[in-house]
Amino acid sequence: MKQLKIPSSVFLTTAAEFYKTSLNELKGKNVVLFTSSSNAKRLSLLHWIELLSENCSLTWIDKIPSNPTYVDVYNTLSKIRNRDIDVVIAIGGGSTIDMAKACVGLNYLNANAMLSKNDVLHCIKTKDYLEHPSDIPIYAVPTTAGTGSEVTQWATVWDMHEKAKYSVDAAFLCPKRAYIIPEYTVTMPKRLTLSTGLDALCQAVEAYWAKSTNCMVKELSKTAMKLIVEYLPKVLSEPECLYYREKVCLGSLFSGLAFSNTRTTTCHSISYPLTMIFGIEHGIACALSLTKVFEINLPAIEEVDELFDALGVSSTDELQEWLDKTASGIIDLRLSSFGIQEKDIPRIAELSFTLGRMDNNPVEITYDTVKDILMDVL
Repeated sequence: MKQLKIPSSVFLTTAAEFYKTSLNELKGKNVVLFTSSSNAKRLSLLHWIELLSENCSLTWIDKIPSNPTYVDVYNTLSKIRNRDIDVVIAIGGGSTIDMAKACVGLNYLNANAMLSKNDVLHCIKTKDYLEHPSDIPIYAVPTTAGTGSEVTQWATVWDMHEKAKYSVDAAFLCPKRAYIIPEYTVTMPKRLTLSTGLDALCQAVEAYWAKSTNCMVKELSKTAMKLIVEYLPKVLSEPECLYYREKVCLGSLFSGLAFSNTRTTTCHSISYPLTMIFGIEHGIACALSLTKVFEINLPAIEEVDELFDALGVSSTDELQEWLDKTASGIIDLRLSSFGIQEKDIPRIAELSFTLGRMDNNPVEITYDTVKDILMDVL
């Protein structure tokens, strides 16, 4: 029996309606808000935050690092220690929503008076949090169109010292509500718009061919691909067009719903060391290998004609042409553009095997295969 998992509630709305609803609903509650101070200024949230603080007991976590580490999670847990929490709101990109999820998942550790950074890392590694499910609801409000974190049950946490990527992964971490507000994405820089859009595209494609896919996921994936392929170039050309932004937001949402049921595959697995070591934006890091992985997977993809049709291409070469054209003037989709050299390839390949991602690919991928992929996109 096939099943499709979705969050409790997803709303496509406006900022004004979100402000009104949240102020009424959260009155008298204990609220923890995750959004950076820069986001608050960029999105004109300061007046709403002031009103929210008058309506409820508010704790504002206003420093959100990109690609949060277990140390960042520890530091944030320390800020919410001894606080009763009724609702967590996360307004931001994938890092903000991931940080909120990780802190909800590990909040039980705050009962430990001598909590240390190593305790947090141990909990993440052993998944001890699964024995302590949280009932704190998360309301996720993405300000980028691409990561899908607002409709998934996992959060990415990094260990930069060990060059490792972990997931805090539990069903109770899937946001109870996701508010999709296209106007929040209007002020995104072009490079961020490109990166998050390519992330959503890769998620949709990988969900389509993942070992764990099914017919319902494929329909979501195809819808996501069609929207992103048509409207991402348009929104890059006309960044202030709210209609185009809405279409890309919807593409991102459908992509998130698709891969929330399957997880991702080789492209994402290869992307992690590219982000961790060389600081390449996640979506761009995923897109770098998309066409080459597609070529490898081609014989194993069921209904591949429908995949090509959803992408609006008839070959992997045409897909690469679309990627290069879309990224033109923003970034050259080659590893060398980020300072990566041939001598770096073996190390990247060694770190490219993440369980639940690489082994979810429809074709077995070896170390040598990854080296070949990386050399092809150097």
